[in-house]
Amino acid sequence: MRRITVMLLLLLAIAVGGFLVSHRQPSVALVAGCVDIPASPDYLSSKSETDAIVAIDNARAEENLPALRLPANYYRLGPAQQQLILINLERTDRRLPPLQTDATLAQVALAYSRQMSDLHFFSHTSPISGTFTNRVDSNPATANHYSLAAENLAGNPVAAAGPIYEYMYDDSAENCGHRLNILDPNLTLVGINWVRDSEYGSISAQEFLAPAPWNPYTSPSPDTIAPAVTAGQPLLKGSILTCHVLATDNVGVVRITWFLDHVGNQVSLGPTLTLDVSHLSPGRHMLLVYAVDGALNYSMSSQTFTIRP
Repeated sequence: MRRITVMLLLLLAIAVGGFLVSHRQPSVALVAGCVDIPASPDYLSSKSETDAIVAIDNARAEENLPALRLPANYYRLGPAQQQLILINLERTDRRLPPLQTDATLAQVALAYSRQMSDLHFFSHTSPISGTFTNRVDSNPATANHYSLAAENLAGNPVAAAGPIYEYMYDDSAENCGHRLNILDPNLTLVGINWVRDSEYGSISAQEFLAPAPWNPYTSPSPDTIAPAVTAGQPLLKGSILTCHVLATDNVGVVRITWFLDHVGNQVSLGPTLTLDVSHLSPGRHMLLVYAVDGALNYSMSSQTFTIRP
């Protein structure tokens, strides 16, 4: 499998990220006009959806594109629906077919946005569900059912138009990876979702897919049920601590991750933890164990243990 990766963008208070994975030989594409256009008006300061739309229109004018033709009910829609409208206007105004929305991908986008907000990370690699490739290939809904998959991530105070501006008109630091995803004619499906976030204002994800002709994607019903997870009592013999977890799910648990004292300090994968604690400082410590399913729903259980002086 060949992969094209794009590093995360962190610009002022805004962060966006784009990633693409392919099950075909990728081609190298150059996008004309891959430049950063200062947002005018400055929607980041006003935190206004209207200002972000005007900024997009002003940037589009520099590419000789018409002003956005928004539906009459645009400002009454939610951010995910608004992002879809804006993405498809960017595509159709460049004579590309619109993307079709997919409920299963939208649920994945919601679950991953929640992971990033709840666990305080911003990356295509999750501490509890792995890389983007891991996530796509662990989900029964998408595994072996795609020829091309891609992901855009955004942290933005303007949940709808803000990410679109960053993806399309302020993306040169990412070699226009997000723009390439949005304008890729091979991608046909998208799921978009978002959550409010105390750090960024909002975190959103766009999950793109091109179904595999040899193994069609069927878009099963979205999986919204999180795993049930219970960590057993830690057992300490000498300097070796063991602990087991019971994790069940309606579809299936795909990853179990253990952390010591805080998320990020990963000590094991799998249902059984074996840990040499001889290097730990005396006092109370905490084991955190997360179980994740293919749709990126997750649950956590914890247990404490004490190291005697």
